[in-house]
Amino acid sequence: MTQLPPQDLAQKKIGLTQLLARPILSASLDQNTSDLAQERAQSLREEDTILLFRIGGERFALPANSVLNVFPLTTVRNVPHRTRPPFRGLCCHEGAILLTGMLHVVLDMDMDANADAKLRRMIVIGSEDASWAFEVDAVDCIRKVDPSRFRNAPSTIPKNASSCTNCIIPLDDGDAVLLNPIAIQTIMEKAIQ
Repeated sequence: MTQLPPQDLAQKKIGLTQLLARPILSASLDQNTSDLAQERAQSLREEDTILLFRIGGERFALPANSVLNVFPLTTVRNVPHRTRPPFRGLCCHEGAILLTGMLHVVLDMDMDANADAKLRRMIVIGSEDASWAFEVDAVDCIRKVDPSRFRNAPSTIPKNASSCTNCIIPLDDGDAVLLNPIAIQTIMEKAIQ
């Protein structure tokens, strides 16, 4: 980022002060108030942005605002006397030690044995205080979606996967299952209690 010379910065401050100090006409104030009070058309919000990824040949999505990090596959270390799936162990990324789970176990699926190891990624969900990492076969992209197009998930989804499934997202290039990150965390946390 380029810094302005002190004299240009001073002139910009003066100009901004003059702009903010000018009186607002009553008619302009009334019009601005009216404009802001009107109900806005539906817009794509942050929670309508999703991260698309794959496990076992299936396509899944998470709300992008629930994803803390995505990074290349890293070594996961076992924790002695803590071997109950879906808990997998601990991994380290950029100095942070992360609880690591197995999302494919939560979803009653198999990982794709033929997936390209170079495409495998770790996804971290949760909050800074309570986060979980898990491995996926590949991360596709981040997309904005229209929630009015979401469909209910079919009742044929396995029990654990059903509790983690919010809905089906129809996309131009195929459907994706939108997962509930809180339900995923809850199931993974039960494995370490």
